[in-house]
Amino acid sequence: MNSKKLFWICMPIASLFFFSACAQTPKSFVSPKGYDLNNGEKQFLPDALHEISGIAFPQESSQYIFANEDEHGIVYFFAPGEQNLQQIKFAKKGDYEGIAINNGYVAVMESRGTIYTFPHADMSQKNASNVKVAESLIPKEEYESLAASTADSLLYVLCKKCTVDKGSKTLTGYILALAKDGEVSRKGEFKIDEEQIDRLSSLNGKSFRPSALTKNTQTNEWFILSSINKMLVVANDKWEVIGAYPLNPTVFNQPEAIAFDHSGNLYIGNEGGDKTNKATLIKFKLN
Repeated sequence: MNSKKLFWICMPIASLFFFSACAQTPKSFVSPKGYDLNNGEKQFLPDALHEISGIAFPQESSQYIFANEDEHGIVYFFAPGEQNLQQIKFAKKGDYEGIAINNGYVAVMESRGTIYTFPHADMSQKNASNVKVAESLIPKEEYESLAASTADSLLYVLCKKCTVDKGSKTLTGYILALAKDGEVSRKGEFKIDEEQIDRLSSLNGKSFRPSALTKNTQTNEWFILSSINKMLVVANDKWEVIGAYPLNPTVFNQPEAIAFDHSGNLYIGNEGGDKTNKATLIKFKLN
């Protein structure tokens, strides 16, 4: 298109309206009730969390946020907004995904479903003691989502890609009990209906692949994040999908972690890309 044609397309009837007719405005994305995902407080994370894969707050306080990345078997903790990281090593190198804190224990999930637990009181040490490893509680599939329900000392794991769901329009989740001694046992299952998601926001023929999960204790709703689908899904306490929200890819380049603090503010962590693209933690205030 030549410049003269472009000029006349943008030319307003009255020059007073020139900028409203032709100015480019950022696209606004629909957000879940109580939050504005178009306006957050962004923190660039230190290089140690370049591949952030999970975040959580302890039950007692929101003073520190706890985070893990997917390679080194280390849990980091820091005050939101600060760069100074403290850390504790709990396992050798591996592929670690979600993190949850419940019943006095930190739980970290390996991508094939193994759960590591160690006492939250160990966080002042360089190396965790009394680490317990729960293997073979759930099928060895592909997982990234781990969350806690502090009211009942339960952990929740959601499949990213599991054989049991092949050919169906459901996602399987597993409910685990976390005992006071850190032992983990299997308690039950739950299902999420992909068709409910698709009706609210098209999946464009793709499967839903969760990357993180957390519970909003103020509403008893589950917030489910997908990096692949660039979407945030909200489900009620019966796991019925009640909202599905596409995410702005310029803000959420690789959303891999999600948590609420004790005031109900929402945090979403994005993994970094190349060396010039740092990992981020974005806070969305409850409004």
